Amino acid sequence: MDAQAITSSQPMSLTANASLWWQRQAYRNKAAEWSLYFMFVTGFVLWNQFTLPWQLERVVLISHVISSLILFPAAVLPFWLSHRRLLKNSQKKLLLITGQLLDLLLLACAISGIFLFMVGNRGNELGYLAYLTHLVSALVITPILMRHAARWSVLTPIWSLIKNKTLK
Repeated sequence: MDAQAITSSQPMSLTANASLWWQRQAYRNKAAEWSLYFMFVTGFVLWNQFTLPWQLERVVLISHVISSLILFPAAVLPFWLSHRRLLKNSQKKLLLITGQLLDLLLLACAISGIFLFMVGNRGNELGYLAYLTHLVSALVITPILMRHAARWSVLTPIWSLIKNKTLK
């Protein structure tokens, strides 16, 4: 065999690698989904309907803010932006509708989260509006995300386990 034939695969260019990475972000991105669930859970327990000791609430708040500042731009944002092409070309009505809803809700949640991080809820109308927007959008995102990603969700094994236990 010719040595050139064995090593015929040329290394991909940097732009080709970046393009391939970007394409892969749009499909079944478990890191993005887990990140959204983690941000939801840590944010949910911060809701004023739950009373946590300040020491625990402080740790949860710090983990929510830091994880949101790291996970959203590193995992969720690339998936979200690369996923636009799929939404544009989708023929599936349910995925199209839930995808568009998720777009609007993620945008509202991200903008209100940035506002809360930068300015905070100072007790005025604007702070309260940002708080409510962040809370309500997150509460609505989660079930829509679960439905939108149902076939490929990281939660599928959990749903299967629950389904099998209820059938017995």
